[in-house]
Amino acid sequence: MTKSVSRSDRTLTRIFYGILTVFSLICLLPIILAISGSFSTEIEVATKGYSLLPRGFTLDTYKYVFQSQGATLLSAYRVTLFTTVFGTLLSVTITTCFAYVISVKDFKHANKLAFFAYFTMLFSGGMLPWYLVCTKYYHLNDTLIGLILPYSMNVFYMYLVRNYIKGIPYELTESAKIDGAGYFQIFIKIILPLSKAGIVTIVLFYMLTFWNDFYLPLMLVNKDEYYSMQYILYKMNANIQYLAANPSGMGAAHIVLPTQTIKMAITCIAIGPIALVYPFIQKYFVKGVTVGALKG
Repeated sequence: MTKSVSRSDRTLTRIFYGILTVFSLICLLPIILAISGSFSTEIEVATKGYSLLPRGFTLDTYKYVFQSQGATLLSAYRVTLFTTVFGTLLSVTITTCFAYVISVKDFKHANKLAFFAYFTMLFSGGMLPWYLVCTKYYHLNDTLIGLILPYSMNVFYMYLVRNYIKGIPYELTESAKIDGAGYFQIFIKIILPLSKAGIVTIVLFYMLTFWNDFYLPLMLVNKDEYYSMQYILYKMNANIQYLAANPSGMGAAHIVLPTQTIKMAITCIAIGPIALVYPFIQKYFVKGVTVGALKG
């Protein structure tokens, strides 16, 4: 038997969908303007402003970016891809393992470890002690591991996964123990499959963290071969702004630099890969945030 839907419910549903559609278009508007601006000429953007469609379609801005910093940008892409892939794998592994350990009822030190992790969310030693620990004791400066290890576990993400694990019926793990399964087998065969939505959520969070990071290269890296993409783009934008403000001092008085359109091109280059990945894991992301925040 199919349940009939009243006319008022259908009307209300259409209104909600309409509101969500308008809100989604508003959220997409800055991205559309960025893409359009990156393919527009500098003069058109400066005189007429941004538009939904490119004004005076051109690829000069992208040519300028890749010709002036092509080799450096390619190297930075490799560094960013490496840190994003391996950093995400390491961080997700550590986070899920720690979350499982403090969720085991038979582990008597679970509360102590949970408090130790929670304590770091409330208090921090500050930037200078952190820098000294990273450079003087662990020697993470000018290394690829230095761009990964400081982000190896986010406590908030760990508690998000722990809430998922705590929501798994205890009878499942108990029956597995009766059948002779150890903690590692329970973790691999029961905990991980049932916590898939939460794990995919923190995978996306960690990917965004590593992909968008320029803080660690700024603090720990002095060699060009270890610069990340975001840091290179940050430097390029700063150089463009300096040249635009001091054209005569740099011998560029008669050169029209794409100061506005290059910002849009840099934005498109930076968000492109993540924007392509997000639709494939969006359903897990929404489920992981909503359910994981309510459990536990």
